[in-house]
Amino acid sequence: MRSDLADRFRERLLAIDGTVAATWGKLAGEAEARGEPLPVIDGLIAATGLAHDLTIATRNTVDFERCGASCFNPWMQS
Repeated sequence: MRSDLADRFRERLLAIDGTVAATWGKLAGEAEARGEPLPVIDGLIAATGLAHDLTIATRNTVDFERCGASCFNPWMQS
């Protein structure tokens, strides 16, 4: 099943590469310095969005916006 999932979504998966990892490290360090530790998974998602110039669709905009990531909450009316 794991292989099947990877095959099915191969074109839509973004790896945690060196750029994403470095961006995550910077975000985590800045958050820690502000006294606002960033949850690891939120930090990695934010770093991926920033590294690939993407907008993150989420209800949890607070953690991502404080990282400087572009967010969209599809559950809120414009």
